Order: sequence, then structure tokens, then C-alpha cells
Amino acid sequence: MAAPLGRDTLPDHWSYGVCKDGRVFFINDETHSTTWLHPRTGEPVNSGHMIRSDLPRGWEEGFTEEGASYFIE
Repeated sequence: MAAPLGRDTLPDHWSYGVCKDGRVFFINDETHSTTWLHPRTGEPVNSGHMIRSDLPRGWEEGFTEEGASYFIE
């Protein structure tokens, strides 16, 4: 992850969302434009979580920094 992800790490008027594959996108709330790159660092961010279609509803897969997977309800 490019930077710790939280609203306090984003410039004013920016927010973020997370896609099902765990990729994070950023939204400029003034211009209504989006980008895959963190507005401060210019780097892409992955949440470390992924919603998989083969898991029960409400479950998702997460990954440790070492790459081991775990499941979250």
C-alpha cells in the first residue's frame, strides 16, 4: 500500500472507494473525477482484501504482508 489508507491521509475534498478485487480508487469530490493513484503519493493502493465469488455472502479474503491469506466475515 502506498500510504496508510484513511481519510486523514487524503487531501481536502478527496475520498476513496474499494473495488471487489481490493483495488482502491480515489474520488475528487469537487471535480467528481476518479483516479487509481493516491492523490498525495501518486502510487496505486491495494486494500489487501478481495471479495471472491466462491465465498459465502458477506465473507472476503484478506492477505497478510507476507502474502498469507485469511478470511473475514
